[in-house]
Amino acid sequence: MKRFISLILMAVLLLSAVPLALADEPDPIPVIAKEDISPTPKGLHHYMLICIDNWKADLSKPEGQFTDGLILVTVDEYAHRVMLTNFVRDMLIQRPDGKFGRINNVMSMMSPTDGKQGLQMLIDTLNSHFDLQIEKFIVVDFKQVENIVDAIGGVDIPLRSRERTRIQSFGTSLPAENPDGTTHLKGYAAVLYMRIRKVATQEYLHADGGVYADTQEMARSYRDSVVLAAIAEKLKDITYQDALKLMDVILNNLVYTNMTTDDMLNAVDLALQMRGTPVEHITMPVNNPSRQKADGTWYEISPTPENYRKENLSYCESSVNGMAVKQINYELNREKLWSFLLDSFVVVDEE
Repeated sequence: MKRFISLILMAVLLLSAVPLALADEPDPIPVIAKEDISPTPKGLHHYMLICIDNWKADLSKPEGQFTDGLILVTVDEYAHRVMLTNFVRDMLIQRPDGKFGRINNVMSMMSPTDGKQGLQMLIDTLNSHFDLQIEKFIVVDFKQVENIVDAIGGVDIPLRSRERTRIQSFGTSLPAENPDGTTHLKGYAAVLYMRIRKVATQEYLHADGGVYADTQEMARSYRDSVVLAAIAEKLKDITYQDALKLMDVILNNLVYTNMTTDDMLNAVDLALQMRGTPVEHITMPVNNPSRQKADGTWYEISPTPENYRKENLSYCESSVNGMAVKQINYELNREKLWSFLLDSFVVVDEE
């Protein structure tokens, strides 16, 4: 009798484990072969900004160092547009070795002793997943972002009360709010602001009719773009001579770049042409999650009730091999990304 009960119990356990294994299996990811990636339209220029999640990054020992800040700067010299595309760090991707992984650990996992090689694999992964031809990239860490922000005299950021409290919790004092509602942040405070995850920046309408806050990765991506836009605003009247000086500061505060001096000078010339241009922003994936795979731009892989309403956690987060991930509808997000990049943009003077 005991043996019979044991067999029944074992069978129940085995059967109950099957749906869990199947539920955690990600959907296939439709990557694009290198030879099939669309050419970059004439007039568009891509520059990838990569921030390593570390105050002192070391590409000779990249294992365990994650590329949490991934922002594509696209300049359209014909339409006179500057666009930022923010890739959230917990996107589920197909790594170059064919295995599933998170976008932020491609460099670390694929080339643990050669960060430069791993960075190229990261760029190749972004290109194959989003139909892009990114070639030029710049890599920084937290300390270097701090130095660059300080070099331009800080940035003015509209802070919410909870954001102000969060920054101050690290022992950093902040000046009083400016008359226009912004607060002037020095480099260290700006980095702390960019790293905030558990404070919402805005709310969005979910596909199921509910309203949710964009905490965690969506919020962090938004703040990264706010700081970059503030830097652009600060430099809207910069002279060519001052731009060259700033380029020297940037070159002295890089972990790595594959851009040559000529590439940098061309980028400076392009930036000067775009002075004062409003900075546009999109996040990949587009913030339209859904419990139903066909309804949204990203979704949970293994829905469980505790993942639906976790306080201060992004909606629709789950795990693959122990990692919190977002399964992306890549066809839909590619369509939305390219619609954004190629959309006409007209600046209207309201005065």
